[in-house]
Amino acid sequence: MRLSSVLLVCVVGVCLVLGASLSTSFVSASAIDATVSIHPDTLNCKHASAEKAGGRWITVYIELPEGYDVGYINVSSVLLDGVIPAESDAKYGFVKNPEMKDRDENGVPELMVKFDRHAVASHVLARLTHMMPIPKRGLEIDLTITGSLMDGTAFEGSDTIRATYPE
Repeated sequence: MRLSSVLLVCVVGVCLVLGASLSTSFVSASAIDATVSIHPDTLNCKHASAEKAGGRWITVYIELPEGYDVGYINVSSVLLDGVIPAESDAKYGFVKNPEMKDRDENGVPELMVKFDRHAVASHVLARLTHMMPIPKRGLEIDLTITGSLMDGTAFEGSDTIRATYPE
């Protein structure tokens, strides 16, 4: 009797893990590929405060593939690495009047969104703590931007930045 209970628990556990894995794969597979460009290209994680880190914001430009309009991005759904929300408070001009222009001159407009620099630097530093000390030249780290359009269509894209922590 005990062996069958243990076996049942194991089978249920495996099914839950597989189910979560399959649903995660399905969500990722159904997201449209966005091209994202994160600025600055190098983030100083030592001075995460706005005064010392070069400003208050991390700027991200999001470009969607042909057939999708960046004007339909639901900015309140946009996340950096699934945890840091894009600024969506209309008290900021860039939220109230979002910039949508062809910044890279490829014929496709990008939407500019911004993230709190301190939150991003803290998040990046937390991801890098297992690598301490960070080499003086820094480490490359991939950051992923996810979100959805007003109709619920998901998008996802990544960019690589250099994270530094000078002594």
